[in-house]
Amino acid sequence: MSEITLEALASMIDASIGGTPAATAGELQGFFDSLGPYRYAAIMVEPSQVGFARPILTRLGQELVTVISYPLGAMRTETKVVQAEQALTDGADELDVAMDISAFRSGDYGQVVDDLRAIRRITDGRVVKAIYYSALLNDQESLRAAELALEAGIDYLKTNPGYGNVTTPHHVALIKQTFGSQVKVMASGGVRTHADALAMIAAGADRIATSTHEAVLGLA
Repeated sequence: MSEITLEALASMIDASIGGTPAATAGELQGFFDSLGPYRYAAIMVEPSQVGFARPILTRLGQELVTVISYPLGAMRTETKVVQAEQALTDGADELDVAMDISAFRSGDYGQVVDDLRAIRRITDGRVVKAIYYSALLNDQESLRAAELALEAGIDYLKTNPGYGNVTTPHHVALIKQTFGSQVKVMASGGVRTHADALAMIAAGADRIATSTHEAVLGLA
């Protein structure tokens, strides 16, 4: 693929803080300061951090994304809706919703779709991504997850939540080659370098999630 500009690459990245699962307010501020002049697709913070981050990211001209029922989707639908409503009230622009992977692997596909639809209904057109754990699924299961996300009206499939679940270019290509433009794919999990990001984009990724945004941009 032809070389992508830093600005274009940044516009495809959901950036999150690396190095700690429990960032302090000071560490978050340092992370925001590290974003530099680039406009990212979105900046990811934990649900409890949305209110703190919203005014800062507004001043920086950055969109804000947070996670719902993360990382396993193991909450009742009603609980997920309350969490999503609070995130939107606090100022989230996008929601990354963990698919109920237990229900999915149990074959309870109706529950999976109902869960995602419940979030979709309250988001008023905001971007919603479904995290479906591609690292745990075989190809047939991944394609079924994509079908369910499409049925629920989800905007993006997000491959993995991190936590050691690594996305491969095959995970991305499988979805894009099967569904094309019907569904967008975010490569998430193990995308840590510039080369990693380029490989995912070559496979068809529409966006990249990473906690090493400077390295992905080739700046570190």
